[in-house]
Amino acid sequence: MPSGIEKFVNKIIEGDCLEVLPRLPDQSIDMILCDLPYGTTQNKWDCEIPLDQLWGQYERIIKPNGVIALTCQGVFTAKLILSNERLFKYKIVWEKSKPTNFLNAKKQPLRKHEDICIFYKRQPVYHPQMKEGKPYTKGIRKDQLTGSYGDFSPVEVKSVDGKRYPCDIVYFKTAESEGGVYHPTQKPVELGRYLIKTFTDPGNIVLDNTCGSGSFLVSATLENRRFIGIEKNEDVLLHKKDSIDYVKVSRKRIEEAVKETRRLLQNV
Repeated sequence: MPSGIEKFVNKIIEGDCLEVLPRLPDQSIDMILCDLPYGTTQNKWDCEIPLDQLWGQYERIIKPNGVIALTCQGVFTAKLILSNERLFKYKIVWEKSKPTNFLNAKKQPLRKHEDICIFYKRQPVYHPQMKEGKPYTKGIRKDQLTGSYGDFSPVEVKSVDGKRYPCDIVYFKTAESEGGVYHPTQKPVELGRYLIKTFTDPGNIVLDNTCGSGSFLVSATLENRRFIGIEKNEDVLLHKKDSIDYVKVSRKRIEEAVKETRRLLQNV
């Protein structure tokens, strides 16, 4: 029988994450990528998880150079940052293809972005996802003196291959562009793939402790990472219809991702 973290790997565990997380070994997770409940609606499933308890488990199970990436928006972004200023480093803004908040369109701007807050103890793996472009030159940067980084010598700023480093605003289409939408706050698989490629290496373990319909688990599968999913699997109604078994939905989506990965490998 597998021992330690291996007995949880590539599995979806049904239960309350605050009850399941204590079962995971210390310093066993490379990346926590999670779409936590924002607590912005009256829906029972959208109830905030006590952040102090969550951080107690996150800091215990994450590796010293692991990364914690949490999606958030509005007031919840502020709460999340202030809940652990010590580990907070920066946020990435996800610009969405479709805005929301149409019911208040005559009172306030439509909402077209969400945040991904990045936390870590030590510098994690970082693979910047370069953008393609035309070669460019920006001329010679002059000497400069700053209180932050000291002296800079003159240097020519150019890109021979045209590749550009990513900035902290990224654009991805919303989940419906990828096919079926099973959860009211479902995130796009491509967003998860981008973050996983940026902060992990192949074979690393990615944890999503509120995995919903499993988008980030699918992302991990497609990028040859191992995953652990936790889902409470209750109190969610999609479009006021019957409830959905999200563990079954997630497993089916992962099976399809595995088949797609195998198909692509056969064509290489």
